[in-house]
Amino acid sequence: MKQYLFLILFSGFFVSAQSITGTQGQFFIPTAEMHPDRTLVLGASFIPEGYFQRYDKKENPGMPTFVTVTVLPSVEIMFRYTHELNLPVNFETRYFPDRMFAFRVRLLKETKYVPTITVGAQDFTSYLGLSCETCVNYGGSYLVLTKSFYLNRFQFKPTIGYGSDVLSLYRYDFLGLFGGAEISHKNLPNTSLSMEYDSKNIHLGLSHTFFNRLVLKAGLWDLNKPAAMIAYKYQIW
Repeated sequence: MKQYLFLILFSGFFVSAQSITGTQGQFFIPTAEMHPDRTLVLGASFIPEGYFQRYDKKENPGMPTFVTVTVLPSVEIMFRYTHELNLPVNFETRYFPDRMFAFRVRLLKETKYVPTITVGAQDFTSYLGLSCETCVNYGGSYLVLTKSFYLNRFQFKPTIGYGSDVLSLYRYDFLGLFGGAEISHKNLPNTSLSMEYDSKNIHLGLSHTFFNRLVLKAGLWDLNKPAAMIAYKYQIW
C-alpha cells in the first residue's frame, strides 16, 4: 500500500534541503543534489522510539549527530555519530554509539532535460571490510535522481532512487525503490514541504532555513511520531 501511495505522489505534484540523517536530502532519504563546494554542515537529529534501530532493538529514541562536507565540488563526505538515548555509554555492557562514514559522488549535474544523478554509500567502512558484520546498522548503496520543475510560482523537486544489496550487508537504511518530492513557493523560498517513501516508511516533513545558514526541520516519521533536525551550514574557506 505504501509503495502505491508513493507512486501516486511522485507522479503528481510534489528546494534543496538537509536530511535528518546528515546527507543532502529530503526528510530521511538522500537526494541527488549537493551543497555548493566547500560547504560544511554540523547538525543533530531526533528519531522517535519504535523507529530508531540499533542491531535488532527498537527500545529507545535515537540522536544522530553529523558533520558533512562538500568538496571538488561533486563529492560529499559525512561522518555520523549516532547515540541511542536513555542508554549511557558503558564499558561493561559494551554499549558504544554507532560511528559511520558516508560517501557520495555526483555523476551528472541537472540541465534543462537531464536530472542530477548521484551515487552513494553509507557505513562506508563496511564496504572496505573494516567493520564487524553485525556492526552495520545504517548501511546503504544507492543511485538517486533529482529534477526541478516550475509551475507558476511553485518549485517542485521530485527524487527517485534505488538502494542495492550488492554487498549483502547486515542492515540497510534504503533497500529497493525509494523517493519523494519537495515543494516550495517563490514568496517563501527558504521553506519547503516534503513527502517521501524510504523503502519502508512514509515521512512528512517541513523545513525552513534562517539566514541561509540555520536549518530547522520537523515532521512525522511514518506519518505517526514526531522527528526533528537542527543544522548549521557555512563555507569553510
